[in-house]
Amino acid sequence: MSKFKKNLFTLLTTVLLLSCNQDPIPTTSSFVVTPGDIVVSNITNDSVVLYSSDGDFKRVLYDVQNNAEVPYGVGWKHDTLEVMVAVDGSDRVMGISAIDGSTRTIIQSASLSGSIRGVTQLVDGSILIAESNGVEKFTTDGVRVTDGFPINGGINNVENVFAKSDGGFIVCARGGDVVRTYQSDGTMDDSTASGIGGTTDGYGCTELDDGNIVTAWSGGTDTIAFYDSGLNDAGYSYNDSSTLPSPRGVAQLENGNIIAADATYHHLVEIDSTTGEFVGILASSGLSTPNQIVVIPDFL
Repeated sequence: MSKFKKNLFTLLTTVLLLSCNQDPIPTTSSFVVTPGDIVVSNITNDSVVLYSSDGDFKRVLYDVQNNAEVPYGVGWKHDTLEVMVAVDGSDRVMGISAIDGSTRTIIQSASLSGSIRGVTQLVDGSILIAESNGVEKFTTDGVRVTDGFPINGGINNVENVFAKSDGGFIVCARGGDVVRTYQSDGTMDDSTASGIGGTTDGYGCTELDDGNIVTAWSGGTDTIAFYDSGLNDAGYSYNDSSTLPSPRGVAQLENGNIIAADATYHHLVEIDSTTGEFVGILASSGLSTPNQIVVIPDFL
C-alpha cells in the first residue's frame, strides 16, 4: 500500500472512531427546573418561587423587582418548555426557560389593560389569559385571537384559567362564584356555583389526571371542592380553617394528590385527591401570600 493510501486509511479510521465516540446530546435541563417541581406566585413580595416535588425550596424563579407590578398567574408552555408568568401592572406574560433559565416576553398587547390574573396554554398551542371580567386568547407567538374571544359574561373577576386534556379549558371566577368548562373555541360546556352559603369566591381550578375538576372556594366556608368532568359534585371535599382559611391556587402533584395555596398562613396544603383528606403541610419557606400554582409536567 502506498504512503498516500496508508495516510488516507488512517484519517478515515480516525474520523469513524471519533464519530462513534461522541458525547450523547443532553436530554435533561441544565437549569434547576425538573419534572414534578412546584411553581408558586407570591403576591406580597412580587416573586415566583420554585420547590421540589417534596416541597423543598429551590430558588426564586422570577422577580419583578419593583412595586408597580405583581406576578399573579403561572402556567406551563409545553411547546417551548417555559414557565409562563402573568404580570399585572405593565400587563404581559413572561417566559422562563426550563432548560437554561433565560427570560423573555411572550405576550405584551395593548388589549391587556385590565387586571391580569391566570395564564395557561391549550393543547393546540394557543394561550389564554384571565383578565378582569373575561378571558383573552393569543397564539403561541403572542398574536391576539378575536374569533370567539374574549369570553365575557357571568365570569366577573376571573382568577384563573386551566387547560384541559381534551383541548378545552376551565375558568374560575370570584364574581358570581362560578367555575365553568369551555371548548377550545370558547363554547361553554358546564357551569356550577359554589353552593356554599355566604360570599364564596372561586380562586383556583385544575383538572386531575382522572378528568375530575378541583376548585378552591374562599369566603364564607373555605373549601377545596371536587367535581366530576361535568361539574357535578364528586361527593367529597376539604375544609379546615385551622390549616386553609384563605385558599387560592390548586394543582395536582406528581404523586396524584392536590396542593392548595393558603394566603393567610402562607403555606401549601397537601390533600388526598381520592378522599379529600388532609395529608400535611408541604411547603412554607419563601411564601408570602401565595396565589397560583403550576406543577411542571414530564418534559424530558
